[in-house]
Amino acid sequence: MDSRPEKEETRATRSRRSFLDVVLKTGVVAWLAAMAAPTLVYLWPARSQGARSTRAAAGSAKDFPAGTARMVQAEGAPILVIRLAEDRFKAFSAICTHLGCIVKWEAGTRDIRCPCHAAVFSADGKVVSGPPSRPLVEYQVTVSGDDVVVKL
Repeated sequence: MDSRPEKEETRATRSRRSFLDVVLKTGVVAWLAAMAAPTLVYLWPARSQGARSTRAAAGSAKDFPAGTARMVQAEGAPILVIRLAEDRFKAFSAICTHLGCIVKWEAGTRDIRCPCHAAVFSADGKVVSGPPSRPLVEYQVTVSGDDVVVKL
């Protein structure tokens, strides 16, 4: 008897199985990558994009009582401008350094809080408590006449 057709059938079966095995494994790897990529992007800490030379107006100093803060948009980014005293202003990126949530000024406690993970920053932008490992990005504030200006 000739076993040649039987060998060809076995080779063809093996070849099909190998092909289907590769296709199935490739599909599983692609599915896992598609599931992992958004999760990793979400969990990766927010980063500063470096120094800029833009200025943003924060309003009039006379309409800005001491102990209050304003949120200003500059180049599509939220900036938190705080008037700590009569002649002392501070400005920070309003993006938490942990996961990129928007922080808010708490006038009662005179600190900055992130609502996402209960992080607390001091009025100087330093981490007081919570998961962030870095302070808020600080910007220079100047008062030109009566206008409060933030340099990005």
